[in-house]
Amino acid sequence: MKIELNQLNANMSEQEYEMLQGILDKENGFMNPAYNLSYEEYKEWLKTADNHSKGLDLPDGWIPYTTYILYIDDVPVGYGRIRHSSSEYLENVVGAGNLGYGISKAYRRKGYGSILFKELLKKCKDFGYTEIKLFPLKTNEATVKIMIKNGGKIIRDFKEEKYIISIPTD
Repeated sequence: MKIELNQLNANMSEQEYEMLQGILDKENGFMNPAYNLSYEEYKEWLKTADNHSKGLDLPDGWIPYTTYILYIDDVPVGYGRIRHSSSEYLENVVGAGNLGYGISKAYRRKGYGSILFKELLKKCKDFGYTEIKLFPLKTNEATVKIMIKNGGKIIRDFKEEKYIISIPTD
């Protein structure tokens, strides 16, 4: 099995667009702003997301983030985002962690979520993280299981609907 994690860029194709349509706009707490966009709108979204990874044109209060696409045998199966840093507001008010990810519906239950998570965790080191915090919904049992399997520890609850999970990146 060939595994690649590539940074999203403005030149992504229809293949990535189709994969993104298999992840709802707000699924298990993960936001997919590309869901239900026309192909033309998707091409604009790619430019926006690429700019956000460079810290350009960010909405007020946003932190730069980088988006990655997971390819298995050259087929895009899911994607994830890593925030370049965190903030008290995100962690204590919003309940948003350092990374998030989703697997397209057609590729679920094949172990790709675990692969994507491990690859994103490796990338977190590149952003200087020695530890990350994640805020999965308690109802998202598959993701919680992946996080714990990869060294995560539940440190407490967040507003009764989410766990706060800490994972060292070393």
